[in-house]
Amino acid sequence: MRRRLRTDQAAFALVECTIATAVSALFLGSLFLMNSSAMGTIQLARESACASQVLQQRVESMRIANWHQVTDTNWLKTNLLNIEAPGASQLTNMSETLTLVPYGSTTVGNTQLTRTNGAVAIVSSNSALLGENAVKIIWTVNYTAAPNNRTISRQIVAILAKGGVAKW
Repeated sequence: MRRRLRTDQAAFALVECTIATAVSALFLGSLFLMNSSAMGTIQLARESACASQVLQQRVESMRIANWHQVTDTNWLKTNLLNIEAPGASQLTNMSETLTLVPYGSTTVGNTQLTRTNGAVAIVSSNSALLGENAVKIIWTVNYTAAPNNRTISRQIVAILAKGGVAKW
């Protein structure tokens, strides 16, 4: 007796297996791309939170200081900007700019200080700020962030009067 070979066996063809593999590879590739995009977004959010923390710490430091200290350029340089703010170490290429503008006055002239790579520089100084009733504080933080190492700028503005602080 002769054995007959079965030709009606159910199996996957090479083409079907190739298509299934390609679909699986596309799915996994898109999953990895989505994961990397999410990680970039998380990194951006972390850096933004650090910049916000730096700005908040700086404004709080000025709020605690007395009026003579707030309006004294040398005190700001020596005691406030000379120290790195908490959270600043997490930001790449961070620089800070502090600008004090007379508020509600006709006095002309601003006080501006910058801090870059730990070095503080006085850009301009207005000694008439001591006689003012209020100053507008503009604190700007610039840093390099992901993705593509672009420069990000965050800013906080507060009105500081001889009696307290009010945020904008």
